[in-house]
Amino acid sequence: MGASEKLAWNFVLGNEDTIPPSGKVTNDGSGAIARLGINSHWHPEALGDGFYSMSLPDALSYAENVFVIDYWEPISGDHLGGQLVASKWADICFNASVDQSTMIVQRACNDVWVAQPIKPDGIPGAWTLARVNGIIAEDEEALYGAILKQGANFYEVLRIAHPEKFSQKLEEEWIVRLNKRPPV
Repeated sequence: MGASEKLAWNFVLGNEDTIPPSGKVTNDGSGAIARLGINSHWHPEALGDGFYSMSLPDALSYAENVFVIDYWEPISGDHLGGQLVASKWADICFNASVDQSTMIVQRACNDVWVAQPIKPDGIPGAWTLARVNGIIAEDEEALYGAILKQGANFYEVLRIAHPEKFSQKLEEEWIVRLNKRPPV
């Protein structure tokens, strides 16, 4: 039995723009707008779909559909053998992208299972899924800890490489989110 999309979505949503709690639209200063974690820069179709002016129940349903189609399905979340890793991977996807989060998870796999490293290519394919599930079956906590380590490294490198876009404060906010443990 695979991980639960609903548990992962509830965890991700709990880390998103719950301030204001009504799911109102916020402007991040770049010209993009966001609501419930759906940013118009990364999801321009949301503008045309009227997402930013929908009722809250409709917006929650829309945001969950985006989560499932754009993040959960690409990482084969339903086929992951551990809820802890599945929810954390999905949360990093939603915050950083499928390819970047997959590289984080692939590097974490290599930290835990050094005998047969996999290429951190950002593609959440069958080989990555098999490796993740193999490690989950042996020691999900070890993989989870390695994901946290690799995620922190990713955010630090991102801030250092692009100080004009990403501040120390933003990195600290990312780390707080990264360190939130999903319920299982």
